[in-house]
Amino acid sequence: GMARFEQVAPVANLQGSAELRGTIAGEDAFRLYDTFGFPIDLTELMARERGYLVDIAGFESNLSAQRERSQEERKSRRLSVDADELSDASSWSRGPSDEPTRFVGYDTIEIESLVTAVRQMGGGRVAVMLRETPFYAESGGQVADHGEIVGRGWRVEVDDVRKVDGRIAAIGGATGTVTFETAVARVPAQRRRDTERHHTATHLLHAALRHTLGEHVHQAGSVVEPDRLRFDFTHHGPLSEERTEAVERWVNEAIWSGANVTTTERPYAEAVAMGAMALFGEKYGDVVRVVEIAGYSTELCGGCHVRDIAAIGLFRIVSEHGVSAGVRRMVAVTGPRAFELMRGHERVLNSVGERLKVHAQGASVDGITKRVDALLVEKRALEKRVDDLLRGGGAGQGAERRLTESSEAVGPYRLLRTTAAAHDLKSLQALGDSVRAELSDGIALLGAKFEEGKAALLVVVGDALREKGVSAAELVKELSVRAGIRGGGKPHMAQAGVSADSLDATLEAAHTLAREVLKRFP
Repeated sequence: GMARFEQVAPVANLQGSAELRGTIAGEDAFRLYDTFGFPIDLTELMARERGYLVDIAGFESNLSAQRERSQEERKSRRLSVDADELSDASSWSRGPSDEPTRFVGYDTIEIESLVTAVRQMGGGRVAVMLRETPFYAESGGQVADHGEIVGRGWRVEVDDVRKVDGRIAAIGGATGTVTFETAVARVPAQRRRDTERHHTATHLLHAALRHTLGEHVHQAGSVVEPDRLRFDFTHHGPLSEERTEAVERWVNEAIWSGANVTTTERPYAEAVAMGAMALFGEKYGDVVRVVEIAGYSTELCGGCHVRDIAAIGLFRIVSEHGVSAGVRRMVAVTGPRAFELMRGHERVLNSVGERLKVHAQGASVDGITKRVDALLVEKRALEKRVDDLLRGGGAGQGAERRLTESSEAVGPYRLLRTTAAAHDLKSLQALGDSVRAELSDGIALLGAKFEEGKAALLVVVGDALREKGVSAAELVKELSVRAGIRGGGKPHMAQAGVSADSLDATLEAAHTLAREVLKRFP
């Protein structure tokens, strides 16, 4: 979570007295809450310490959207049925030949088989048991197969597969009336092949992490899907870019080696003795299935795997982050998905090259880096020129003095209230520093409107007045109570983000408060 916070609110952006760097988007604040467990109050506190605001309205919007999604998911789950309900023998209609189901999915994805049992589930959905089935029921991290069962005059679109008392039930929406006869059951070839690629790659990833990081690494959970793999593992901290790259290369080199993938059934004790990895917490029978990738990995596993390791093609790591104390999570893709990921990156790179008038193809990609470096140098030079102008070093020379001359007297002190033509917060803060140098015995209230309906209020307290105990941060704190704004800062300068529509009203409230404060001092 701290790593993610560093990305959305980098401390490196703070320069000099420029306190407020921007606003943390509601979506980012929600992710810190939902994924990493940061209470919104904690995010606000940490953001304030670094000079950022938090989009609370956006956070609440994301939170509401998640609640709605959860409600929809609960509704959709009601269309299915839990394992206990499926286990009720009286709820099943049995055919003349009620034989145990035999899983044949390791060898085939399409088979003609006999329907042996049916259960009506409501909403047009049914559960079907076959004598032989190619459908894999979710277990060991591998998700359940999808597909179809087609009989004479009826069809079941399979979207879930469950184990019921040792037998496999395929579940889905039905068209027509399922009968106890021979039907064709099939799993889409591409979906199964993609799932197999990701499952075998998961075993390689496990081995690669142990090889690269050490034997303290153990699997702490996994999900194998047609589109990706997700692998949780025990480790004490985030992986460096170099280590992540080493893990990715290790897996790819294993794929390119063309090593044999074999599956055998062995007594549990014998499998463990030969070095097969058993997952902590898993329950195994007396006889287990061993998946071995020659020279790389040996694990106990009941899932579906490629027969030729080269069929995985390509392996790419998408992300790596922490999920809990001592547990990391890695997401990766293989085969067609890895190719699509690389092509997507190339399209973005080419698009950037076109905008920069640099061709990104081939070795010319280095030209993009050089062009970006040149633009950054140019940007820093322009920013320095703008700062110099705002501080009175050029065309803006004397602007601060003219502003302070327009301030009003409140007893022996000065109070300035104005709307400045600053294009962003940094420019406004630069102006505030210059005004503070000219207004040692007063308070300046500087407002500015930016793009997209955003605005900011800057409160500046002169050095002489600050020594008497007047604090810009305390003024903004009091103003937040009166005007319902959020902000913060330091005794000499503090700020609050507001909407452009409310800037005038906020300035008026700040002006009233500042006059009250100045009147307290002789």
